[in-house]
Amino acid sequence: MAIVAFWNDGAKETGQTVAISAIGTYLSFFCNYKVLILNTKHNSTTFNECFWSQVADKVNFKDTSKTDIASGTSGLAQAILSNKTSPEIITNYTKVIFKDKLEVLTDKESSDEEYNKQKNLFKEMAKMANKAYDIVLVDITGDIKESFVSGMLETANLIVLTLPQSLRGLNKYIELRKENEFLSKDKKTIMIGRYDKYSKYNIKNIERHIGEREIYGIPYNTLFFESCNEGQVADYFIKLRKIKETDPNSPFVESVKAISEGIVERIKRMQEQLYSG
Repeated sequence: MAIVAFWNDGAKETGQTVAISAIGTYLSFFCNYKVLILNTKHNSTTFNECFWSQVADKVNFKDTSKTDIASGTSGLAQAILSNKTSPEIITNYTKVIFKDKLEVLTDKESSDEEYNKQKNLFKEMAKMANKAYDIVLVDITGDIKESFVSGMLETANLIVLTLPQSLRGLNKYIELRKENEFLSKDKKTIMIGRYDKYSKYNIKNIERHIGEREIYGIPYNTLFFESCNEGQVADYFIKLRKIKETDPNSPFVESVKAISEGIVERIKRMQEQLYSG
């Protein structure tokens, strides 16, 4: 259905990767979409830590019938270069969180040479995955002037810009928007990671400052971030599937719900415009 690229320039920690793990879980578990999370960052272990226990003797949502996760993007890259792949076999290189619903395609301990080969193929991986999954969530960090980053963003059907909650970060985005035509188009939305509703730069003030709407904030939540460190993200949402408004985790879950459903709604609107126009 769509490729959704989450991007930040890496200048400041924004909680983007853990937010993607939450959004991917929500879209698959609550919205019933078949979701692939694609990591494009070199040797990032965050998704591993979010979904699988790092304790060797404990198995948590782990599909032991598959090869080790280290063969993920590296293995798929080799298959593409050998012309031995198709959208249907991507799942052979992923790790499963929810069978037929949520999978992660990532890598770890790859050499610089291996990663450079992968960088040239991530765009093709995303396009292939888009034929086999309902939604492909891509995690990207880096300078937008880098051809790899700009190429991935241009390929995406929707871009989620992850911005810091600061005046400097917002002004930097305004300048980038002037310099990059695709950032000024209606194919993006904005996410504030580690959002503090008591900050001077709350959602309403941010919308006013940058002149855009549909901005989402993902607040820091202690239990969720502990779950990320323990490989328990899927458990976190399963346990809170019938959460009460009075639960201290409710604001976080509601924020994940809002951006997840907002992403789906934006995708549907763009597709309707495409088909009607």
